[in-house]
Amino acid sequence: MEYGRENIMNKKHNGIGVFLIFAIMLLAPFIENTRGIFIPMFKDEFGVSNTLISTAITVGAASSLFVSLFGGPIIGKLGQKGSFTVSLAFVLAGILLQTWSRSFFLFALGLVPISMGIALYNVSANTIIPFMFFSIQTVIMNILHAMYGVGSTIAQNLTGTLLSMGIGWRTIYLGVSAAYFLLAFLSRFAVIPEIPRAKEEMQVSGRRLMRDPLVIAFGLALGFYAFSEFGVSLWLTNYLKAIYRYPESTGARYVGFFFLLFSAGRLLGGFVVQRIGTFKAVAGTLIISLALMLSGLLLGERFLIVVSIAGLFYSIVYPSLISKVGAVFPDSTAHAMGYVITIINIVLNGMNQVMGMLTDAIGPGLSIFLIPACLVAALAATAFIGSRTKVILK
Repeated sequence: MEYGRENIMNKKHNGIGVFLIFAIMLLAPFIENTRGIFIPMFKDEFGVSNTLISTAITVGAASSLFVSLFGGPIIGKLGQKGSFTVSLAFVLAGILLQTWSRSFFLFALGLVPISMGIALYNVSANTIIPFMFFSIQTVIMNILHAMYGVGSTIAQNLTGTLLSMGIGWRTIYLGVSAAYFLLAFLSRFAVIPEIPRAKEEMQVSGRRLMRDPLVIAFGLALGFYAFSEFGVSLWLTNYLKAIYRYPESTGARYVGFFFLLFSAGRLLGGFVVQRIGTFKAVAGTLIISLALMLSGLLLGERFLIVVSIAGLFYSIVYPSLISKVGAVFPDSTAHAMGYVITIINIVLNGMNQVMGMLTDAIGPGLSIFLIPACLVAALAATAFIGSRTKVILK
């Protein structure tokens, strides 16, 4: 089944196609990872609570579950290029709706197409990249996901700077929508390969995969990890403002430094993973990340920078682990990826809802510890995967 796969794939894509995939990943955090900075503003402008904010994010993201669950068949119908184009259109529509909203209902409604578009992109990108660069898939997947960290760093610091200049969130969102429009236009000229089995997988029953313990374990490991990562971008600024009275611009710089180191780790981390093995690398960096996160939160204001330093070790977990889904399920990659991302979204959004409720109930000083708690859960699920797939994860 793998005969000539890499050569065939590489002949069917052009530079614009590869650029498009990487550029979308770079741009995604400009809308996803700036929400945490804007949460205090959303609360003030719309007069809503932490719980309602997290509920809106959860409901919006829950709409992406359909896309994730049926990602394989959707990609089979639209094709890889069509999937990327549709994902861009969805995200663009959602951003514009939020930009023009005058009520919290319309703002929250805009989260639906944004979440659906990002989910479709995630399934498509995480499925096609390992096939386009089969022999160095771990390295390329880390570089691809490094684009998210680079985008987060730029977005966090640029947003902090723009806010300090008096530029509001609506103007910032309008600028992001212009960038998405340019990428949507560029997609017309992209050549992106199709995975030969994508259409065949539409005929495969998903019941076995949905019940497979490894699919569930991948989803739980990546889901709990993802909340821990997104928790930093969504809730750290709110925590710093509530506990230390830091302005949003200062909180943005702490988060920005986290993602600066995060980006550096992803750019170089793939080579480390190839050298020492996926399981050892992922488990080891999860343990270090947990130790740094707890130290930074427990030791007080002078040691908050340690939380940002944890970003370096967070970096390799997601791309290294998700790149192995295709290796574990070679005959049903798109379906398996769709189910894994569905579980990721369920865990991510469930934890986000819990975080909002805990913040209102016990305060941000205690609720922030849900972030390191999720690292513990991710480590446990990763240990299970390692025990069942020792050869594949080497």
